[in-house]
Amino acid sequence: MKIKISILIILFICFSCEEKKKQTVVKQEIFGEYFNLKKDNIDIYLPNTLHQYNLVEYKRILNTIEDSIARESEILRYNILKYSKKNVYFFRSANHTTDVSIKMIDYYPFSKKDSNYMSSLLTHHCQEIAETTNSTCTKIKSGYSGNNKTKAFMAKFKIDSETEPSSYSTIYAVSSNSKSFIITFRSLLNRDYNKFIQKTIIN
Repeated sequence: MKIKISILIILFICFSCEEKKKQTVVKQEIFGEYFNLKKDNIDIYLPNTLHQYNLVEYKRILNTIEDSIARESEILRYNILKYSKKNVYFFRSANHTTDVSIKMIDYYPFSKKDSNYMSSLLTHHCQEIAETTNSTCTKIKSGYSGNNKTKAFMAKFKIDSETEPSSYSTIYAVSSNSKSFIITFRSLLNRDYNKFIQKTIIN
């Protein structure tokens, strides 16, 4: 379980970092498309504003980030995901307001109890990062859904800064059909990605 949690944290870091009763969520129709994760035989449904990049292409994009601290932080995250076990996939919108990473991990059919631990650890880690970057991190919500076949965990955080626009990080951990993976959405928009995740086909 520790390995799975460490990967969750890796996916979460490098995003400029009491639950609120009300949050403004961008209302939208589900305009998406399927992207095939060929190496793992998964069809992931994502917003159609995203473009999939191979590892070389995505590294090239990161190298164009002007802010040196942000660039080094993103490249560190990229290298950890690339060189850790299992495959990783990267997506990004053309206007760079949203990026998505999908990291395969060893199969682990986690329980609701595990998801409570994951939520607490991610919240603590987000707040620690926020303290070092003069920003604040607030957990908006988290939840678990599971049956005999599929287990899913979700946690969403809002990151506020005095110098940068507010941003959001939404993390999903999914286990189904003997496969487990973690999807991280990082965006300037507060979007609900649940319906996209529900359409995912795990072959």
